[in-house]
Amino acid sequence: MSARKKLIAVVAGGEMAVSAAALVAPAVFPLCSDKDSHTYMAVIGICAVVIAAAFLSIISSEMETPRMLSVITAIGGILIILYPSFLIGVCNNPMMACTYGDLPVWRLCGGAILLLSIIIFFAARKDEVDA
Repeated sequence: MSARKKLIAVVAGGEMAVSAAALVAPAVFPLCSDKDSHTYMAVIGICAVVIAAAFLSIISSEMETPRMLSVITAIGGILIILYPSFLIGVCNNPMMACTYGDLPVWRLCGGAILLLSIIIFFAARKDEVDA
């Protein structure tokens, strides 16, 4: 296993861990309204896609596969940021746990997934030396 493939596997494992953290956030900061529940359902769906794509990046034998899957996980990271912030949102009460707890956790997890996807995208590039 090459050093690049090991890096991709470690970073993809990090994407899976960050997605799991986004899924666990409502256990720590409870949801208070239907709007929050709808946002959480959307985050569950996106995290499932991110976890599946990261797992496929780990087990793939080609170097191009993790690169294309990193585009999918990057879009997932962007959606994890956008769903609670703008698309669906959370309740507007700043004193509720979903606003001061879940919203920042989901934003941080989405940003971390986006950053890790960019790392995989550039680590999986095909150089002229590899060809």
